[in-house]
Amino acid sequence: MDHRDDPNVRIRDDLILPVCDVCGDMALDLAHTKALDAALERAYRRKRLRQQRALINDLRRTGLTQVQIERFANLSPGYVSKLRQGKLASGATFRLLYLLHAFPDEALRAVSRLDPRLNDARARVNSAVAAD
Repeated sequence: MDHRDDPNVRIRDDLILPVCDVCGDMALDLAHTKALDAALERAYRRKRLRQQRALINDLRRTGLTQVQIERFANLSPGYVSKLRQGKLASGATFRLLYLLHAFPDEALRAVSRLDPRLNDARARVNSAVAAD
């Protein structure tokens, strides 16, 4: 189901929800709505935490330091560590991490124009890619 900024949240909890046999619509009362919302939030949180940890770990394996990731995403010092320990990233922060993971050279080239200290990060990523 669609929840927050994720169009594909899979609920793994057992929920009993009333569904029309004819049209398939759900006829939810307040209790059902609260249960569904709570299940969606738990599923979203589990999925997003797993994804953000994987993104950060992959970025670290490419040679980027925690400081460089934080500079790229304009995060405060130590924030990436908090994300790895279970703090849920905002939608904007998650998308920046995803962009850096998917297109590291292009993302670092663009942002290094704003923060030249990231040129070293770009060189590390390029040398890691060349080594593979």
